[in-house]
Amino acid sequence: MSVLNKISLLFIFYLMIIITCSSYSLSKEVNIVVKIDDEIITNVDVENEYKYLTALNVSFKDIEKEKILNLSKKSLIREKIKKIELIKYYELDKKNETIDNMISSIYKNIGLNSLAEFKNYLNSQNLNFEDIYKKIEIETVWNQMIYSRFKEKVVINEENLKKKIMNNNEKTESFLLYELIFDFKNREEIDNKYEQILKNIKTEGFKKTVIKYSVVDSKNKSGLVGWVKKNALSDRIKDGFVSFDIGEVSEPINLPSGVLLLKIEDKKLENISIDKDKELEKLVKFELNNQLNNYSTMLFNKVKKEIVINEY
Repeated sequence: MSVLNKISLLFIFYLMIIITCSSYSLSKEVNIVVKIDDEIITNVDVENEYKYLTALNVSFKDIEKEKILNLSKKSLIREKIKKIELIKYYELDKKNETIDNMISSIYKNIGLNSLAEFKNYLNSQNLNFEDIYKKIEIETVWNQMIYSRFKEKVVINEENLKKKIMNNNEKTESFLLYELIFDFKNREEIDNKYEQILKNIKTEGFKKTVIKYSVVDSKNKSGLVGWVKKNALSDRIKDGFVSFDIGEVSEPINLPSGVLLLKIEDKKLENISIDKDKELEKLVKFELNNQLNNYSTMLFNKVKKEIVINEY
């Protein structure tokens, strides 16, 4: 490519940025805040990500805007890194039924009944459905790539899971869990960071601490894992709990992708009538997701190390 063509492409690139951001505010200066290889993130992108995260997460309403803006920037960095890796192997902007199912799950989770209602809701929040679709596409295709690449490495001991089902009583305990996973460079850093996190939990609460320290995608939902039956938890995770009381935070649990802390937000005891086949299917799916999430985090960290990230 000639020097003249390179200059022309660069001019067009920045012209597109200006056009894209013109509707934001004529009085608001548009700045590049992060450059990741050839991908850029502007202050306008961060503001839009803030609107996106707060529109879909009721739990963010009590968290200071500055903290959510910081989370928004980190969220966009993760998204750009995933996109850089994905486009090496996949063509985006293609019809994908899994994306449609994910979108349906998202709008139902916030109390909406149809795609039309979801689009109207996004419009009311000054958000564009097509932009949201692209974000969800990146996350969905990333997860599909992780499954395709690592499914053969997943090891699930179904006999142990069957024993868990057989040992069930007529009642089962379930926990509403939140997670925080932090990374580290060495053993000393684990101890130091763990102490910082504990202090932050005491002063600001677990959910705000997740936003500050967690390195996995669940931080965009304040760390929410959801309701999990006790028998679905691995022995290693069960052993990591100080107690099963509401509000308790687990001891550090070492994972291949980092160090895990779990908080019990709520718990319930339910009468159960076990369909053993369905229960086994649920436990296998839960364990599969756990292992794939670890592979996802490890691959993301590997890709991130190979990318030049400049923050301004």
